[in-house]
Amino acid sequence: ATVATEAAAGRVAFSLEQTVTLRSGETANLPFLDLNLPAERLWWVQDLAATRALQALRFRNTSNHVLPDGLVTVYDGAGAPSFLGDAELRALSPDDQRLIAFARDRDLRLSSQNSSRDEITRITLRRGFISLDAKRIEETAIAIDPRGARGVMVIDAPRHPGATPRFTVAAEGEFGLRHEILLEAAPKTIRLGYERDQRQDVPLWDQGLGDPLLLQAAQFDLEASLRRLPGGPGSVERLQEILDRTGADVPGRDVLASTITALQELRVLLDAARLAAREARSADQALTRARQAVEDRSGGEQQAARQRLNAASREAEAKGAASSRAFEAWQRAVVALLQRGS
Repeated sequence: ATVATEAAAGRVAFSLEQTVTLRSGETANLPFLDLNLPAERLWWVQDLAATRALQALRFRNTSNHVLPDGLVTVYDGAGAPSFLGDAELRALSPDDQRLIAFARDRDLRLSSQNSSRDEITRITLRRGFISLDAKRIEETAIAIDPRGARGVMVIDAPRHPGATPRFTVAAEGEFGLRHEILLEAAPKTIRLGYERDQRQDVPLWDQGLGDPLLLQAAQFDLEASLRRLPGGPGSVERLQEILDRTGADVPGRDVLASTITALQELRVLLDAARLAAREARSADQALTRARQAVEDRSGGEQQAARQRLNAASREAEAKGAASSRAFEAWQRAVVALLQRGS
């Protein structure tokens, strides 16, 4: 039967062709609209951590009528159709599209795993630090086993503010970002990733140690500050790890490699300065013992002790000078490294 509709604010109205009279206390179930709408059966994933997908229908209101809120009963097959489930439909305007879920699929299997990584895109050497431009990639891998079934799957992924999706977005709305794939009966893994630009500065010198130009060998304890020094434990290894995960074609990779070489040379100089400092301390301790020996002895023994004191003094002076030279060699190399770059 042909019907006419009149839409009013906040409601949907249908006019019947014939008048229907109801007595007090009576109700009636009356068909008011008979339409064929194009519909597609598919799987719908609303939660990336879900282990089961929803069975759903996607259809478009191709009529000129607003479809009101109501309950949708879904059947499969012609003639003697089988009941599949019920779904709730919110009001649907002409030409609008809607997804409605009516059941949970018991056969199809889902599993997911989250991961994140950084992909370096550029390396720049600036005075005192290495600047790394990178893309932070956060990814959810979803393994799907359709158990031989074929069809379309719709996946609603959350938005990541400030990040760009690395997958095709079919639609965007309150549900987030919608991605669609076609399942061809065989197991399949899809990856839903997001990327955001970030920058990290890796200092080559700890500013808390002061100006490297003003350091004095006699007043600076290399051992106490060892892990904070260029060439110290971890300084080379950290940059080497960054180099190992940097693509061969990344701009500035050669700059990082040359900086690592400079730090390796600094490590040799630092180890030499540490050894020289230990030898100088040992010589100073020997000098202190020699002075005490002179005070504790008299006569001929004191004369021999004075000779040993003179030798210890010369040794301490030589070791101290060698320690200063080794420290200054390391210091000059540090300053040269920090003056590289823009």
